[in-house]
Amino acid sequence: MASSPELIAPGVYRVDAFVLSNGINVLLLENDDGWTLVDTGIESSVPRIRDALATLGSGPEDLKRIFLTHQHIDHTGGIQGLLEWAPHAEVGAPEYEAEVISGRRRPDLFSNPVIRFLARNAQLPTAPVGKVLREGDLVSRFRIIATPGHTLGHVSLLRDEDGILFTADAFGCLPRKIRVGLRKSFCTDPPLAKRSAQKLLAERFGTVIFAHGPFVRTGANERLREVVARCRY
Repeated sequence: MASSPELIAPGVYRVDAFVLSNGINVLLLENDDGWTLVDTGIESSVPRIRDALATLGSGPEDLKRIFLTHQHIDHTGGIQGLLEWAPHAEVGAPEYEAEVISGRRRPDLFSNPVIRFLARNAQLPTAPVGKVLREGDLVSRFRIIATPGHTLGHVSLLRDEDGILFTADAFGCLPRKIRVGLRKSFCTDPPLAKRSAQKLLAERFGTVIFAHGPFVRTGANERLREVVARCRY
């Protein structure tokens, strides 16, 4: 059974998109006209996201926008099922990632040769991207920050008004230790991922939500600073 959406801050809900709590986190952002979903989890995440919206008193007509932070299947795997359920939802993505998600560009390679070999025949789900966004653009009051490295067009989101940072996979905690880029082996360009992590440290934030792992509300900047300091990419 899917867990109820977790209220992180006014208008910001975390949804478990996987059977293990905090295994894959997606966000539901409340707008005056409905909801924006940030990332879609995997294919089996679709009913969990539908149930979360139902818990919040909403249906398919209320899902107005879907924003994808990057191309990996644990972030885009639910896109086709969600668009079947909510066909009027507008899909947005960063420019580079939109090329991959729409099927016009080949997916990025993993830096780890074993994972690269295992993923060589993987087919990412594709979907038309109706809105291309760039650094500085807003997604439901969250500012887009370009954080390439995990993938070449990866982005994170920051709501400046209250310092809520969604790192996507610029940082991640899998299974228990926070790392830059989630894990080195999952990054396309690990040194670039570290530079992007350093870039995020210059921002003002107080709550950090990862796509993988529990969120951090206390000493968030210090925690991430320590993670970057011990990173050897």
